[in-house]
Parts: sequence; C-alpha cells; structure tokens
Amino acid sequence: MKKIVFRADDAGSSEGANIAILRTVREGVVRNVGVMAPGPALSSAAELLRDLEGVNLGLHVTLNAEWDRVKWGPVLPAAEVPSLVEVDGSFTSEPATLKERGFSVDEAMAEVAAQLAKLRESGLRIDYLDEHMGVGWIGLVDRLEEFCSKKGLVFARRVPFLEGSQTQDVSALLETISAASDAPHVVVAHPGSDVDPTMRQFTLGGMQPGEVLRERAQDRRVLTDPRLVDAVRQGRILSMTYREAAQ
Repeated sequence: MKKIVFRADDAGSSEGANIAILRTVREGVVRNVGVMAPGPALSSAAELLRDLEGVNLGLHVTLNAEWDRVKWGPVLPAAEVPSLVEVDGSFTSEPATLKERGFSVDEAMAEVAAQLAKLRESGLRIDYLDEHMGVGWIGLVDRLEEFCSKKGLVFARRVPFLEGSQTQDVSALLETISAASDAPHVVVAHPGSDVDPTMRQFTLGGMQPGEVLRERAQDRRVLTDPRLVDAVRQGRILSMTYREAAQ
C-alpha cells in the first residue's frame, strides 16, 4: 500500500478555489488543505472548511503575491513589516526578490504568527504549516520549524514530496504513485473551479487570462477522478493526513 498525503493548496485565494478544494475533499482523495490567511476569500474558506472531519488544515504561510493582476498583502499593517511589502502595501511577487533585496526575519515571523492567529480566530483548527511558493528557502526554515514546535503544528517539510508527481494526468499520477517507496510522500495540487472570475485574472508574465484557471480546474478533476478514488477505496493507496504521516 502506498502512503500519500494529498494536499490542496491556496484555500482563501478565491471563491472558486474554496469550492473546488471542498469538492476534492468530499468527492476525492484530499485530506490536507493549505489555507492562505491573507487571501481575499478567507472568510468563505473558513465557512466551508471549519467543520470538516478527518481533514488536516494547514497554515499556508504566505509572504508573496505572485500574480500580476491579483495582489494581497500582510495580515499585519504594512508599516509593521516594511521589508516584506511593496510601496502599495502588497507582498513582493517572488521569494527570490525578498532574498535579493534583504528582509527582516523577525518581521517575517511576526507575520507568520499573525497569520496563524487569524486562521484560528476564523474558527479553523490548524494542524500543520507549509509554505506558499516554498518561501522558507530564503532563510526561514529553522525559524519556521521552531515556530511549529512551539505552536503544536506539524512542519510540512518533515514529509517529502513525491518526486515526479503532477496532478494534470491521472494515469501518470497513478503510475508515479505505484513506483513510490512505502514511506509517506506528499502530492500537492491547486484545485480550481471551471468558472471563477478572480482566478481567471491569475496571470504571470505572458500568460493569458484563464490559463491558470484551466490548469487548476484540471487539478480538481484529477483529484476527484474515479480511478484515483477507487485506488484509495480498494486499499492500493492510503490517503493520509500530515499528523498521521508525521507519527
């Protein structure tokens, strides 16, 4: 039996993302959901997710706003975390920009704490911590791990990603899972809805509006595909939470 932590990221980024993620939990194989505290659709995410059973919710630490047309900023006032924001108060677009420009680790960790507090105040039970855009690499990993220890959270980096996994083709995903070792591995997706005015504006560089939307809608289809669901129901794949995998 292959042990997989199926994780759906970016809850709170849009209404359509929230609905799609809920579908991957109820109709599919997802048991872990990363929630963005600065996301513009956090309130609806909280309404949809707070009463789910058998699911781990995660603080999806967000210190960047990568899209050209849709931006978000810190939970804390921008004046309290000046090294993390642009002149308009939104987050910088890439972790690499923070690294190159220089930033305050203390400001970053204050924002992380504020994000956790906001999620908990929204009625969400937070079980683990992971990183939007893998932001920990810029010099935060040790502090994030220490933070998790203090707050009783699983640090997502403790469970490795499944190398070569992708969530655009269910046959390819099943093949990759079947070749994995018996140790727990993480498969990450970003589910989306077929129609979502906000996500349609998620563009980067030369992307056209709707490209990200179509890709993320396919993530949702794969995670709810009967072939993948049957593999879990038949016991060929064990869908795990982070807390289960970290034991």
